[in-house]
Amino acid sequence: MEYNYEGRTIFGASRAEERTAFVRSVYLWLMGGFAVAAVGALASPFVLAYLVGALGRFFFWPILGVYFGTFFWAQKVSRTRPQNRYAYAAFTFVAGIIAGMAMFAAMQQSGPGIVLAALGMTAADFLVLSAVAHVSKKDFSFLGSFVTVGLVVAMVAILIGFFVQMEIFHLAISAVIVIACSAKILWDTSRMLQGGDYSDAAGFALSLFISLLNIFLNLLRLLSGGRRN
Repeated sequence: MEYNYEGRTIFGASRAEERTAFVRSVYLWLMGGFAVAAVGALASPFVLAYLVGALGRFFFWPILGVYFGTFFWAQKVSRTRPQNRYAYAAFTFVAGIIAGMAMFAAMQQSGPGIVLAALGMTAADFLVLSAVAHVSKKDFSFLGSFVTVGLVVAMVAILIGFFVQMEIFHLAISAVIVIACSAKILWDTSRMLQGGDYSDAAGFALSLFISLLNIFLNLLRLLSGGRRN
């Protein structure tokens, strides 16, 4: 009996250490993605100038195509080394270019303060939600259905938005995306802490990065819309 008890204790400690190492790895991947995205954001004015000169008003479509291409690549090879590093770096770099373009447009319209506000709100959102998941240790898997429905509704609304040119409608879409992606961060963090599969740190980091990117871009849209004259 004593042997079995000790065996279970050792096993539990081993799993706890494995989980801690996995969570640390996820956040290291996430911070690395932020660093690469920052480089992409700095490069965005040069990329924008080149694409506008070459493609005119159709400049954004190639970027969008590369964005989704690198995303699916990163998602597919998230468990495969070293391809996951290259794919993740490529995706976060392109995402940084898109974020940089959005920041550049917002600063032209409303000044740099709006970008700092969106960044601060995104960081605060992430820290609070992560703290809730880590401290409460609750299972937030029930949010999965809400996240799925919210994102599907947002995608359908975005398609409708191409034909409905109402600013309030687009701001409502952005609000839905911010709420849904915030819930997804809570859900993903809960899965990261409670799940037994510790082999896909890159995949979890990718999911968190996309949620944070969407929150930032849509907060930027909401703040810009609120200040538009």
